[in-house]
Amino acid sequence: MPGTYLARLSGDVRSGLLSLGRQRVIRTNEHLTRQGDREMGVFLLKSAVSGSAVCAKVTRVAQNGSEALIGVRVAGDVIGEGAALRQDLIRSATVTACTDLLVQVIERRQFLAYLDRNPEAWHALCALITDRLDWANRRRADFAAYDVKVRLVRVLLELAETHGVPGPLGVDLGVAVSQEELGRLIGAKPDAVGVALKALKAKGLVTARYRGVRIRDLESLRRTADDD
Repeated sequence: MPGTYLARLSGDVRSGLLSLGRQRVIRTNEHLTRQGDREMGVFLLKSAVSGSAVCAKVTRVAQNGSEALIGVRVAGDVIGEGAALRQDLIRSATVTACTDLLVQVIERRQFLAYLDRNPEAWHALCALITDRLDWANRRRADFAAYDVKVRLVRVLLELAETHGVPGPLGVDLGVAVSQEELGRLIGAKPDAVGVALKALKAKGLVTARYRGVRIRDLESLRRTADDD
């Protein structure tokens, strides 16, 4: 996928990463990491079945017990790089597979040595972390500036541009997300997300499917984000 860690690496550097660690199958709903656990390595996501979609969800529980969905990861993404770089090695979030995954499990010392051997890999990792921080900052800014419908439109556009799969009927988001999970991404109740989706469907901009959304008219949806 464009924008993933693997996609940012050139041939030899990419091959070097793929040669590290061991492969492991992760089943749907299995946790790769748990918030608060100590670091147990870095994971590189792959597809368990060639050509199939890959998705893992990143969640974080606040002190008041509420859970937020703070990101999605797809084939080519790395998970656990933050804990590997931290001195306390504590996982900051829980990552759960929403499809069967094949992952490359890389020990922390292996991953850090790989980075030290390959400045390109360090630069790519820094760019990836910066992009993820920018994503989080945009979600916070959207929450303060826009209503639920516009926040939903903006996150749908970002998911489509990052992970989307174009097809004859529109652009599938490329990740499986429920109405409740979309609400967690934008800081809204599921009922409010449902009302916003209904309004977008009435305009012919999207269609809702089980655990997913298809964007039927990408350009009109972009105008909705700008005009409302």
